[in-house]
Amino acid sequence: MMYPIRPWKQLGVLLLFFMAVFSCKKHRPTENNPPPETPPESAYESLLSFPGVAYCDSPLISNLKIKDGTDIGTVTVGNDALYLYLTYDLVDDWYLGDVQCYAGQQALIPRNSDGNPVYGQFPGKQNLNYCDLRQTFTFRVPLSALTSDNGQCSTNTQYYVAMRASVKQFTNSANCGIGSSQAAWGAPFLINPGNANEWATAFYYCKQDCSKPTVSWCAYSQGYWFNKPDVLWCQNVKFGTLEVTNSQGVALWPAQTNWVKKAFFQASALQLSMNCVNGGNAIPASISSDYNSLDGLLSQLTYTDIQNGTAPPGTDSSAIKITIGNVGKWICHNHCTSAVDSTACSGY
Repeated sequence: MMYPIRPWKQLGVLLLFFMAVFSCKKHRPTENNPPPETPPESAYESLLSFPGVAYCDSPLISNLKIKDGTDIGTVTVGNDALYLYLTYDLVDDWYLGDVQCYAGQQALIPRNSDGNPVYGQFPGKQNLNYCDLRQTFTFRVPLSALTSDNGQCSTNTQYYVAMRASVKQFTNSANCGIGSSQAAWGAPFLINPGNANEWATAFYYCKQDCSKPTVSWCAYSQGYWFNKPDVLWCQNVKFGTLEVTNSQGVALWPAQTNWVKKAFFQASALQLSMNCVNGGNAIPASISSDYNSLDGLLSQLTYTDIQNGTAPPGTDSSAIKITIGNVGKWICHNHCTSAVDSTACSGY
């Protein structure tokens, strides 16, 4: 005997059927892309002495300042094909304690609730001892480990960089363990919107293009030109009306604490390299501004002034010392290799 199925029962059966079918379909999992992270501390390698690498194109050099605005040295950021290098260079009687740095996307720099950077959480960090009398230090980090922004860089790779150091000033090394330290940051702009008693600075660095043809211009160091008896100058050095012969120049060596001599030696090293090694081709734009600053100073001096370390009244010795260091670092990164120059990366 057949029993008719009522319409409402037919509808119920169909609903149960479709529910069973859809319940068997696998739902595509939702993909949650994790936000990019800052590189681990292990990616930042500490270098107590700077390796003589050749940067791609031009590095960025900025002042290192303490809270009252005093320049106590420089920070240099540059890259080769594999690494980003972040270097601290202090001058005069300033020395390094702990150092911390960050490079990467601007949005990822560690901050507190006030928006101030938390330097203790920066991925680059190293504890240093003031009594080691260290004035130079470098972090090296693989480019592949860094996040970046597009910015306005021709390479479409821009790094937000913050470089901090605890620093201390003392003239007697026996006093290295006493006194208080203070913070120094690589300028140029403030990045602390919070507590007025806190301060920090940062800057942008564009990754440099390593595919550009390398510049063939190279330089030998001050030690090469002034402290190697077998090296003869091809001509005298001239700064304005000041003209110094090979024998007169050698007689000025070494500079010791005479910063006027140091200015003369570094500027002369570039000038002699230009005329005696590079066929008179102009000093590259990446260092010409610093050379011109030293040229402007030396053009006002006599040979006796250089001997005595005498500079015109009002000369900003701190700025000149930074310029001297810039030239020394540039020669280190662009030194000639045809002849032995063991001092190419020292003495500045």
